[in-house]
Amino acid sequence: MFEMWPAIPAGLAIGGVIGAAVLLTNFCALGGIADILFAKDWRRFRAWVLAAGVAIVGAHVLDAAGLVPMDRAESLAPYILWLPALLGGLLFGFGMALSGGCISRGLARVGAGSLKSFAIVAVIALSAAAAVTWLAPLQDLLSRTAVPGTFGPGGLHRIFGNLPFVGAETVRWSLVTVFGGGALWFALKDSWFRGSRDQLAGGLIVGLMVVAAWFVAGRLFEAGGANAFTAVNFVPPLADAVLAFGGRRPALFPLMVTLGVPLGAFIAGLLTRNLAFDTFIVREDIMRSLAGAVLMGVGGTIAGGCTFGQGLSGVSTLSVTSFIATFGLIAGSIWGIRYHEAGSVWGGLKLALKRG
Repeated sequence: MFEMWPAIPAGLAIGGVIGAAVLLTNFCALGGIADILFAKDWRRFRAWVLAAGVAIVGAHVLDAAGLVPMDRAESLAPYILWLPALLGGLLFGFGMALSGGCISRGLARVGAGSLKSFAIVAVIALSAAAAVTWLAPLQDLLSRTAVPGTFGPGGLHRIFGNLPFVGAETVRWSLVTVFGGGALWFALKDSWFRGSRDQLAGGLIVGLMVVAAWFVAGRLFEAGGANAFTAVNFVPPLADAVLAFGGRRPALFPLMVTLGVPLGAFIAGLLTRNLAFDTFIVREDIMRSLAGAVLMGVGGTIAGGCTFGQGLSGVSTLSVTSFIATFGLIAGSIWGIRYHEAGSVWGGLKLALKRG
């Protein structure tokens, strides 16, 4: 049985591997979407999908083996927060496009020496903490739109597992095959992607680290008696780190994973001579990036997670809320990318709806 102290080295190690992989393989959800829109290059997006597929299969293997009490995962709460997930996902995705990268990429670049990314991550943390405090009434209002447990639990396999004449485990592994196996097939069917060693390695490593995080978090959960747990999620730990100055006690393992990302990126950058000092160049870049960081902090708080928290960790549990949030993240990213082209919010929306 795990005691709580291993949360520090385990979290730093898992976050460190993620940080090194993100830095060295250029793993980035937003980058993958931008590559598709501008260059018809699906490789970075396939890396993200590969990570999701590995995470889905691995998470359910752990659950089925009794190693992780997955029914206590935060993403499998007995309701579907469809409106907060969609709205928060849209805000976060749009903010990513303004800031020029996903939060994992920002954390990794902090470790590589980027003052620009440090400022962006700091604003994400501050805005997320502010959202937790000041937007609580709004979040309560949005939460009233939740589809309650009378419809079914928050996971697809739980919902359809209640159907008569169909075994729950049959339903679970059928869905894991469809979503997890489908993600693996989609990623690996492309020979160009299979030949891209960096992208292939990035997807595999990140996916495996999400699985490792589920294992550690699950064991720590059983030892610590918390209400719920998650694997990798960056926005809530950043908010908790800020709120800790006001006396709030942060969840240790998620915070260590988050801190491990820049640490791992620094070590990887140092060993490969890939450290790079950069900062803002023009005033417009400052305003745009920091506005995006605010949207990421607020959106990630409303949605309950980021491209890792809802996109990889949440989706790996087959959470309906996480699938909705991920759709919002992708849609918001496309909207934000098209905003850069059109020069206005509404023009970007029109362009996104017209061209995708």
